[in-house]
Amino acid sequence: MLEQAFQNEIRRHQFWPTGAKVIVATSTGVDSMVLLTLLQRLPTALKPQLIVAHVNHELRTESVAEEAYLRQFCLENDLALQVTHWPLQQHPQTGIEAAAREFRYQFFEHLMTAEKVDYLVTAHHGDDQLETLMMKFIRSGELHEMRGIQSQRPFADGTLIRPLLPFAKQDLRDFALANNITSFEDQTNYETTVLRNRVRHTLVPFLKQENGQILQNANRFSQQLTALLGQQAQLTTTLLPLLDLKVTDKVINGQLKAIKTLPTAQQTAIWQLIIKQHFPQISPLKETQLQQLKQLIQSTVKPQGQLALGQRILFTKIYDRFQIGETTIGEIAAKDEKSRTLMLNKWCVLPNDEQIGIFEINHLPRKLSGQQLIWLADEQWPIVAKPCQLTDTIMIDKTHHKTLKRLFIDLKVPHERRQNSWGIWSQETLIGHPEFRISALFNHEQTGKIRYVLCYISE
Repeated sequence: MLEQAFQNEIRRHQFWPTGAKVIVATSTGVDSMVLLTLLQRLPTALKPQLIVAHVNHELRTESVAEEAYLRQFCLENDLALQVTHWPLQQHPQTGIEAAAREFRYQFFEHLMTAEKVDYLVTAHHGDDQLETLMMKFIRSGELHEMRGIQSQRPFADGTLIRPLLPFAKQDLRDFALANNITSFEDQTNYETTVLRNRVRHTLVPFLKQENGQILQNANRFSQQLTALLGQQAQLTTTLLPLLDLKVTDKVINGQLKAIKTLPTAQQTAIWQLIIKQHFPQISPLKETQLQQLKQLIQSTVKPQGQLALGQRILFTKIYDRFQIGETTIGEIAAKDEKSRTLMLNKWCVLPNDEQIGIFEINHLPRKLSGQQLIWLADEQWPIVAKPCQLTDTIMIDKTHHKTLKRLFIDLKVPHERRQNSWGIWSQETLIGHPEFRISALFNHEQTGKIRYVLCYISE
């Protein structure tokens, strides 16, 4: 039953021309081994030339046996096989899952180029779709992130194809059992410290129990949302001329008058499209940023203003016009001669001859007087250093503020140090004093923020 349904899916979508080369991502898990078997059994008119691609992540001792089995399987079935290893010394201390995925897809991209292949096939199935949608909803609920997994999308210079999306995980297990397909199960898939595993083993079974058609509903939702967002993008493109955009040297200038009259949804779509087209290095704007942007644009009290969009990209309002682009030290200095913009992994020399800087963990300077961990989101850049006022306040825990005057008294900071003290700021928020205290808003790990080290060198 699964085999015939799979053939119908391939025939209906015509994912590849007859006899085309196709790379099959194969981990030796039940999903990918079933996919490989189904592809092997396709009728001649539908069957592509298969190149099996396997990544040994060197994360588990079982990986050795899995690779050995796949090599023997491909030898016995006359299948081309390409294997790569992810060396232990390249494994990061944190974010291992994301880093492994990046390494894996870099290998697939390299292989597509080297073998002159236009198609990559992976074994994502209906349960993966539902898990992904639930995780995205839990993490953000941002509409542009809710598309889910697409059955095909551009990848490298070719196409990434997921022909198993209409099928449930249990369908694959049943097929493997009925056809004596050998596979290996990764026991880390049961570790509840991972969000996907918690969703997989608790939330998804509950949803299936409530509605046996939930996987079909998830796929339908993903397809309809993708189509809707595509239509929105087309409409938004027709509205861009109203902004009188001018693009020069990575800076966008435009007219605000027309966009103020548009509905909020269309304004949002326009800003997201501009960011996607001209500043792909930054993430799509979050809801809070969009709200701040709308307030700045509509404000009659504030004819000029700025908003950080991430990666040191600023939105600047100048009366009825706007500018989006990178901020330079000169521009900041022109605005406030007493301020300094901190550039990542570089020291900033202050007028009192002290030095401060924000550094990535792997770029820490050898010589420094002190350091403090700090967590920042992309949209909180640029970070500026400027003189502190004793009346400035800083968050000392989740609910309490304290003036710098009181903080200095509590810490018994000498009077001369209080009068010549510099802090670091994100827009109008005091992040902290590099020597004494970091705000409770920035001193602990948070979702969507990156860990840095605030360093300083005293006189």
